[in-house]
Amino acid sequence: MPTPIVALLDKEPLAASDALAAGVVLPHASVIKLVRKHRASLEIFGPLRFEIRKGVALPQGGFAKATEIALLNEQQATLLISMLRNSPIVIECKVRLVEEFYRMRTALSQQAKGLWQQMQALIAQEVESKVRASFGSRLMLDRKRDIPHFESEHQRLEAEIQPSLPLFH
Repeated sequence: MPTPIVALLDKEPLAASDALAAGVVLPHASVIKLVRKHRASLEIFGPLRFEIRKGVALPQGGFAKATEIALLNEQQATLLISMLRNSPIVIECKVRLVEEFYRMRTALSQQAKGLWQQMQALIAQEVESKVRASFGSRLMLDRKRDIPHFESEHQRLEAEIQPSLPLFH
C-alpha cells in the first residue's frame, strides 16, 4: 500500500509537500519550489504552513540537512497538484489525494456526530437525574453528588465539539 498523502495535524487534514512529491515521483525540491513560486495563489485558500524536519542520521555521525516541508490544506494541495502535468502517475496521485481528503473529512464528521450523541446522552442523563431528585430527599442527595460529574463532562464535550465557541446552556 502506498504511503498516505494526507495526515491529521491539530484535527485538520493536511497534505505534506514531501508526501505529495513522493506520490507524483518528483524530487521534493521541485515541489517546494512550485509552492514558493505560487505562494500568493495558494494563500488565497488560507495561510501556508511550514515545518522544518530534522535530517536523517548519517552513518558517519551527525544528521543530513534539515528539510522545509509545506503543510497544505485540501484546497491548497488540490491547486498545487493541478499545476503538474497529467502523467499517469500524477493522475493516480490526484485520485489518491481526493480519496484521502474525503476519507479524513468523513472520519472527522463521524467523530463530531459521536460527540453530539454523547452530549445528547449526557443531557438526557441530567434530566433523568432532576426528575428522580424531585421524588425524595435521598435521590436529591444522589443528584447533588452527580452534578460535578455532569458539569465536567459537559465542559469536556463542549471543548471537543467546538473548541473556540462555548455552547449555550
